[in-house]
Amino acid sequence: MKFTKVCLSALCSLLLFAGCTSNNKAVITVNGEAITRGEYNEIMNLVKNNPQFKNAPEAEKAENSPVMLMTKERIVQDLIIKKLLDQEYKKRNIAASDAEIEAKKQEIIKQLGSEEKFNEILKQNNVSQKRIKEDLANEVKVNKLVESTSDVKVSDKEVKDFYNQNKERFDYPERVKASHILIEANPELIKKSIIDADKDGKLSAADIDKKVKEAMDKKMALAKDVRAQVVANPKNFAQLAQKYSDDKGSAQKGGDLGFFPREAMVKEFSDVAFSIKPDTVSEIVVTRYGNHIIIVTDRAAAGLAPFEQVQGEIKAYLEQNKKIIALQKLFDGLKSNAKIEFNDPSFNPENIQKQLRGEAVQSGPNAQNMTPAK
Repeated sequence: MKFTKVCLSALCSLLLFAGCTSNNKAVITVNGEAITRGEYNEIMNLVKNNPQFKNAPEAEKAENSPVMLMTKERIVQDLIIKKLLDQEYKKRNIAASDAEIEAKKQEIIKQLGSEEKFNEILKQNNVSQKRIKEDLANEVKVNKLVESTSDVKVSDKEVKDFYNQNKERFDYPERVKASHILIEANPELIKKSIIDADKDGKLSAADIDKKVKEAMDKKMALAKDVRAQVVANPKNFAQLAQKYSDDKGSAQKGGDLGFFPREAMVKEFSDVAFSIKPDTVSEIVVTRYGNHIIIVTDRAAAGLAPFEQVQGEIKAYLEQNKKIIALQKLFDGLKSNAKIEFNDPSFNPENIQKQLRGEAVQSGPNAQNMTPAK
């Protein structure tokens, strides 16, 4: 069984915690505080710049299409929630330190497998480093808020009961426990950095290709040197991983990737990891992420995983579920007690729903709504 953590970072929702600044006229007022058209436009632009949106049929991208109306409603609801949360943070003096933000970032990098993959996802979704820092800060604050208002602790009995009642979810295929050192070597990224540095465009295509090859050769030379150090003294693997590995998530744990099934890794990596004997140092393994040095530390045959092996995973999963339920209750409570005014009726979720149903929507001052968003 593999649990997927539901987090409230930008990797999961670009809408809820996007940083918003604008001095435009308010389109919504929440407890006397404005949400501006500029704030809304900033989030909508994020959506429109997403590759998935760009590749959608033109009919779906029309302003009053069902897809765009549903997107508008989602943005409105998320901006209201964000405003309510910001107000609650101020009320409870909740903040996020740089150390807490970095720890949250490393947690996500660990889940994804490498910092390169983390940055790749940010690039695909047009998320800047500044924005991801803001989003992670908000996730830290949300967790603090939930923990300060709800009991999200999970008892040992709850963990054991979940295991006993869901044993089929722990019937694993064959797995290995391995550690690795990654020397990143992506020719496309290297090529882009060379082109970006060539401000005057003096380099020819041949010059660029030559520089890419030189950089790739340098990366391979480093990988070979690190592997030689590992072979000379395998006990230093963890220390060398911390020093050299570009996979910062696993490097902090000495390169340890934990147990994983064959399909969890790219084919080139898994083919080697599942073929070498435990405590054997692999040759250099080349994948799209770069050059890997692998050492397998344990194996697990297919079958039911023992409770001791999965109890930490189960506890984290149950705690996350409790947080999600507590957060939803918190949202509902904040919204039910809030004074929410839709200064521009087109942003009222009830009016958006009417448009989706093809009903006429009243405009003008009399159409303003002061009921909580549902």
